[in-house]
Amino acid sequence: MTQSEQGWRVLSTSQVLNAIHLRVRKESVLLPNGMIIPDYYIIENRGWVGIVPITADGRFLINNQYKHGIGEYVLEFPAGGIEEGEDDPLVAANRELMEESGYSAEPDKIELLTEMIANPTGAVTRIWWYLAHDVRKTGEQKLDPAEEIENTLVTPGELLGLIHSGKFSVQGQVAAAYMAMERLGLLKTTF
Repeated sequence: MTQSEQGWRVLSTSQVLNAIHLRVRKESVLLPNGMIIPDYYIIENRGWVGIVPITADGRFLINNQYKHGIGEYVLEFPAGGIEEGEDDPLVAANRELMEESGYSAEPDKIELLTEMIANPTGAVTRIWWYLAHDVRKTGEQKLDPAEEIENTLVTPGELLGLIHSGKFSVQGQVAAAYMAMERLGLLKTTF
């Protein structure tokens, strides 16, 4: 196998940030063409989960939540980071659904929708998306001190309208919405 088939070779690595929710490492790498990049930064984490909740009457539960990185409120499904000790992403998905909304689903009503890669260029981040059928309010929100979340129920048509108007616009969330609607038979597929 040639070096170009192997990809980049790591010459050295060092941890430059090690915080509760964020780790960043710096690598010096040798490219197949012989060029050296002395400071390639990579974000490390345990991964993220998202859950597409739909009620028995066919409405999607979405959050309106402030996101400081962009400095705006965004519409999205419940989602968040996998915490230490959560070896199964489904455990994290159930926790995030309950914490952010007070809603839950029976275990046999939750299915894996897909696994995605968030940013393969600069991060080691996988996202597991689940589809939760027949969610219902069974508790109260348990928000982190920095979270402010308002829950809303929308029909599939309203969700599509929010996507097409740019109001529901977080890229992985949009992909999960379309995959969920396809899985539910709400969108036609031609392949």
